[in-house]
Amino acid sequence: MDYTVGAKALPVVCPHCDCPVPQKPGQGRVRLYCTPDAGKQYRRRLRALGIPL
Repeated sequence: MDYTVGAKALPVVCPHCDCPVPQKPGQGRVRLYCTPDAGKQYRRRLRALGIPL
């Protein structure tokens, strides 16, 4: 991780569908998934594989 720039300035890729996730400028949390549904599906897939979340 590069501490000289903000976390929102770094490129983020959705772990579910591998598409780039656009970030809103300013303060706040970094978006990890492209849509809320993609996040739900990713967590469901990991739970099905036996990986605890």
